[in-house]
Amino acid sequence: MIKAIIIDDEQHCINALMADLEKNCPNVEVAAKCASGKEGIMAIKKHKPRLIFLDVEMPWMNGFEMLEMLDNIDFCIIFTTAYDKFAAKAFRTSAVDYLLKPVDAEDLKAAVGKAEEKILSSAGVVNIQNLLHNIKQPIAQQKIALPNRDGYEFAQVNSILYCTAEGAYTKVVFTDKHSLLISKTLGDIEEMLPPEIFIRIHHSTIVNLNAVTHYIRTDGGYVVMNTNEKLMVSKARKEVLLQRLGLKP
Repeated sequence: MIKAIIIDDEQHCINALMADLEKNCPNVEVAAKCASGKEGIMAIKKHKPRLIFLDVEMPWMNGFEMLEMLDNIDFCIIFTTAYDKFAAKAFRTSAVDYLLKPVDAEDLKAAVGKAEEKILSSAGVVNIQNLLHNIKQPIAQQKIALPNRDGYEFAQVNSILYCTAEGAYTKVVFTDKHSLLISKTLGDIEEMLPPEIFIRIHHSTIVNLNAVTHYIRTDGGYVVMNTNEKLMVSKARKEVLLQRLGLKP
């Protein structure tokens, strides 16, 4: 059995999650139900759970602030949130599990299954630490979790030079010229990268605008990176790129 705690300021959300867990995840034993971050901290110290379902938006102390109050995070966390835009991107970027309210039964089973794997392998805590780091940092200093054979590599977003599609995979090229082949599509990686810094210039290429030194109109149009590499720009993407480079009103 996995000892768990639910932390959520809305009682109806706790009740719904309890019912879903009893029906779909019989291997989860809920040791405490908490209505605030303060109650959650006390319950964590008392029960020492292996898994926490943590609401992001709570009054007085939100889920992230609660985690920062803890001396040690030695448990898995599944965040629950009704706020898709900010939270979902932050969680994807840091490879952290989350559930959108109202919680879908299949999503719940999948999240608990992944949590169980992390508990058995003692993995996942570094992902939470990266999430808390990203929340405090300017965009260029945030890190994204790139999956590799052994787990994840956490890369600062501004260290990424460009990304290119390699079938169902993506090649990520860094400013120091090393590269990684990631088992995610280019579209998946694009969702993780901050649009303030990155732009797709071709159906198969995303570039870091901070690393673009020239735009050349000849040969169909291409950009030159600060490594002197040349990357083609598609006709469909040219106008938006020129606007982002300040070359069009």
